[in-house]
Amino acid sequence: MKTVLILCGGKSEEHEISLISAHYVLEALDRNLFKPVVVGISRKGKWYLEDEKAFFKGPVRADKISLNEDAPSVQLSPFTSDSGRGLLDVRGKKIEFDVVFPILHGPFGEDGTLQGLFDIVGVPYVGPNCGSSWICMDKGLTKVVCKYWGIRVADFVCISSMAELEQRTEEIAALGSTLFVKPARLGSSVGITKVKRPDELKPAVASAFKHDSKVLIERAIVGREIECAVLGLNRSPRAALPGEIVPNKTIGFYSYEAKYLLPDGAELFAPAQLNSSTTKAVQQFALNAFQRLECDGMARMDLFLEHPSGLLYLNEANTIPGFTPISMYPKLWLASGLTYTQLITELLNLAFARVNPSNPSL
Repeated sequence: MKTVLILCGGKSEEHEISLISAHYVLEALDRNLFKPVVVGISRKGKWYLEDEKAFFKGPVRADKISLNEDAPSVQLSPFTSDSGRGLLDVRGKKIEFDVVFPILHGPFGEDGTLQGLFDIVGVPYVGPNCGSSWICMDKGLTKVVCKYWGIRVADFVCISSMAELEQRTEEIAALGSTLFVKPARLGSSVGITKVKRPDELKPAVASAFKHDSKVLIERAIVGREIECAVLGLNRSPRAALPGEIVPNKTIGFYSYEAKYLLPDGAELFAPAQLNSSTTKAVQQFALNAFQRLECDGMARMDLFLEHPSGLLYLNEANTIPGFTPISMYPKLWLASGLTYTQLITELLNLAFARVNPSNPSL
């Protein structure tokens, strides 16, 4: 039996979503194959060894849940054990683990920093490596790489200050009358504003700068929001049946509130109602983006299917997608014939396979 270090919480604004995802991953873990060790990371970056049945307080809701910080503090050893396993130090007691499942969304978890740490320690982990994670976390860099490889993305402008907003007015005006303003390196739609009038742009940019020092301004694509889950090593990934998100018309887009707080914030279709040729086109587009962005293990590719052109655009790549009950990544694999438990098992197997290609199974 392998021991899985499940990391959750973290310093980002997606802290609560991480706790919810971890809760459901633990429920789905195959206990005949894996033994979990849960470590919760506080908003201040402190690590705690958690009791898996009491690692959070409050109901399983994004606006109510919080990490249990009464647990013992824990430190990660920079060295592996004599048997090559990872080591945690809890008040002088050593706990070994075989593989890491980082369920940390946003900065300091999904952006490559944690992945680089485990590369240095020398233990396998679920999801893409440090470099891929960093690129995919940064929506601006993702678009630059995709444009190089001929993967269609919406026209955009990246800025790093309010002064730059004033300096690049012509470029921004060329994007069109309806825009999306986003923190470049955050997920779960935190800090995103849909701008429909010129006087809304400056407040939207100022709001985004509250969350990040880099802001993305992009042309709004009119069409359907399609998501495609990808699973596998970079050399041989496969795509699930695509899904579709239809946001509540009153809200106007798939915001944080629509995702996690409002019961009627959006309708989720898994799979999407697409004809076979469009389904194949979406899957191939997602697989191409997965490989060109050098992803490994898993990623959810969020796309737009433009109306009326029928063209596909990559919106963003999520290297640690949500694992909550409403999250599309597990929903799409379930619709494609893979149960939640089977999905978690395969992801952990892929972590071992990447570091030991000659022996890819447990």
